[in-house]
Amino acid sequence: MRFLVTMAYWEVVVLVGGLFGIVFWKLFTGGIPLKGLLDGDVRDPNSADGFSTQASVGRTQSLTVTLFLALWYLLQVIHNPREFPRLSDTLMGALAGSQALYLAGKAGAMFLGRLRNLLK
Repeated sequence: MRFLVTMAYWEVVVLVGGLFGIVFWKLFTGGIPLKGLLDGDVRDPNSADGFSTQASVGRTQSLTVTLFLALWYLLQVIHNPREFPRLSDTLMGALAGSQALYLAGKAGAMFLGRLRNLLK
């Protein structure tokens, strides 16, 4: 029985490690482009398609908070791999607030941009 558990453990390690390796290799070689990752579309009536691209504060803060919490969670799992870490209400609130701000910014850009175009 112990042999099967050990084999299953190493199969999971090889599978997850292989997936991470493939993703990082694709990122490194440019197979997964990161250009424009933090850019957002804004309404621009002077543009040919009605939109232009600029750096998005909402995307940047959302990515930063998400990566911070993912790193914190990973460190907690490494510290005690026998149980899932408990996320505090403060951390969950920070993540939810970050996502809510991002979505509110997207909704505002979409709806206020239309209103701005109508008023012109």
